[in-house]
Amino acid sequence: MKALLSIALLFAIAGCARQLSATSQPQGDVAQKPPALSHHAQSTPANLPTGTWEGINRSGALFMVLNIAADGQHSLSSFNIASGMQFSKRVSFSNKDIKCDAFSCQIFTQSADEQLPLKINLTYHIEDDLLATEMTLLQSGAILSSGYRLHWVNSTPAPQRFIAKQADKIKAIAAEHKHNRFGFWSGILERANEDQLYFATLDYQPDQIATFTVYRPGFAHETTMTFDPKGLKQKNGELTISLDSIHFASQLTLRYARNDVIEGDFEQRFDRYPERLISHGNFQLYRVKLPGDYTPPKWLEKLLNE
Repeated sequence: MKALLSIALLFAIAGCARQLSATSQPQGDVAQKPPALSHHAQSTPANLPTGTWEGINRSGALFMVLNIAADGQHSLSSFNIASGMQFSKRVSFSNKDIKCDAFSCQIFTQSADEQLPLKINLTYHIEDDLLATEMTLLQSGAILSSGYRLHWVNSTPAPQRFIAKQADKIKAIAAEHKHNRFGFWSGILERANEDQLYFATLDYQPDQIATFTVYRPGFAHETTMTFDPKGLKQKNGELTISLDSIHFASQLTLRYARNDVIEGDFEQRFDRYPERLISHGNFQLYRVKLPGDYTPPKWLEKLLNE
């Protein structure tokens, strides 16, 4: 568990990996479309509907999956994006830890690793989305907080789909490519003028067609784009490539900011009218390593042991 906390702290500006779970009063079968939180003030977990939500917490680069099930076995799982979902956390708790009123539901529990007091506040945002605010009371008395948006999904959550398809492959790639520009890269993408965060990956190996994949929380299918690395054009320390797709993005720009980090931009333009910009944004990808290669620096080890 200490390794997971180390990774989250290394790849985030602030925050550490947190994971929580919520248990609610059984509501019968999971609805195709979840009901809104009750508008009548009640102190009961029955206000929390059944269903599954997913989203990205920028703090710690975590992909969160909230599952409120009809059988009473609920969870809020966090998957470490920078590690290619190789590390995750899960904490369970019961109905007595959930309190709801007319505006929101609060979950009171403890953090997975440190057993620190932890509170999650859930409120409805737009349509079926939830806004989650996570607060941890540190031993010093300070409060560590982060917020993220959760999108309702009626399919297998993105982390499980990704793990089922890529788990074995990324370990093989990570074992072979540790220090050059090739490898399997995983990170967060965002479009300009949107508050939506996406999970993105780049499979870049020598003498193979490269694959750039984007997962949008709340959607059942990912978008996959490919390109031939031989077409990469280098200028002013940047690599630019046109994608074999008009979906989501038509051009990528890659910058190797550090040995294990790629910073990039993307554009989507009409094929027939390339002067017309449909959308654009940026992303940051991290080299996916073997689990044993994630070692914290000495200063972080000292912090964890205090």
